[in-house]
Amino acid sequence: MIVKYPSLKNKISKCDVCGNKILICQFGNGDECPTCGWRQSEESFQHPDIAGIRNIPSLNNAQKQFKEGKSAVLANFDDFIQAYKHYGEVEFTYRNNRYGILYNDFKKCDMLLNINTHEEQSYQSIDDLAEKANIDGILLKDLWKDVTNTDFL
Repeated sequence: MIVKYPSLKNKISKCDVCGNKILICQFGNGDECPTCGWRQSEESFQHPDIAGIRNIPSLNNAQKQFKEGKSAVLANFDDFIQAYKHYGEVEFTYRNNRYGILYNDFKKCDMLLNINTHEEQSYQSIDDLAEKANIDGILLKDLWKDVTNTDFL
């Protein structure tokens, strides 16, 4: 769906990932591409290797995945962790369960939260979480190939 920004000058442009025609505002931002799901962002274009700018994967990884026939908006594990560091709260789906990664202000730790069951795992840092967090004994980085959704929380 293309939403017009009434107070901004809009123009037709090409999606940075798939080349589909999309509507963007004068600042280079647009809605989600109906073909690949990428949310057009001038900042992502300016920094194509940084994850977490309007989209979880970096622009370069999204383009690579789209060319390989994979979802352009599904982040690989490294992009997902980088997006968390950039944005602060992210989520993913694994085996039909939603999980969030967020900072717990009360416990002063990073945590993996099963959103469905409210089970949580606490870690001293995001790097500690990235290395040790697991679901049913399988490290996140090892089960990531079976993740079906990544997004901001």
